[in-house]
Amino acid sequence: MTNPDKAAAVARLFAAIAPRYDLMNRLMTARMDVAWRRRACDLLGRLPEGAMVLDVGTGTADLALTMAQRQPGLRVLGVDLSPEMLALGRQKVARAGLDGRIALVRGDALALPCPEGAGAAVVSAFTLRNVADVPRALGEMRRAVQPGGVVLCLELSQPRLPGFRPLFRLYFTRLVPVLGALVARSRAAYTYLPQSVDAFLSPAGLARAMENAGLDVEHVEPLALGAAAIHVARRMR
Repeated sequence: MTNPDKAAAVARLFAAIAPRYDLMNRLMTARMDVAWRRRACDLLGRLPEGAMVLDVGTGTADLALTMAQRQPGLRVLGVDLSPEMLALGRQKVARAGLDGRIALVRGDALALPCPEGAGAAVVSAFTLRNVADVPRALGEMRRAVQPGGVVLCLELSQPRLPGFRPLFRLYFTRLVPVLGALVARSRAAYTYLPQSVDAFLSPAGLARAMENAGLDVEHVEPLALGAAAIHVARRMR
């Protein structure tokens, strides 16, 4: 069920942390988030020259920039609800000289601003756990990708490895909020972060949700001992 209160709360949260969002991502993952995005782009595969990719929940455009830089023929449409995050993303795109190939627009993951089958691929990074209705968001991602196209999701998850799991939880639930208070000046935002991961689907659960949305899941790849995962699926019809 769609939860408008969650959508409004998440929008306020990202507005508050936007100026330090990229820095916090690098610090709390020890820059692994950069490698995770590169791996996601590798798993996306080589797309045709001039193909359009839709980046859902683009934020400050890190994934959009990574895709455009690694595949010079791509065009990227990034969609996000937060005008504050988009403003920072546009600055980064302009500095990279890619404003002719990357367009960033305000829009909702639950009602993507594009026709059916518009993208050769549809991707998201650290987005789905923040939406108010995951099945609807996945349905929109399926609608927006052309038949045969890839839907790829990069998400944080809870490690299952004995020994590592309690250490990760200690870091994620105790130290990350302190880091958020010091660096991003928002302990609340980085208390929400581990809570949102706890409440989100497991990698197996997300794979089932993608299948239920009409996608064929081809690959699930855990990262950093299970702290994140990449799901690669395809719209077959």
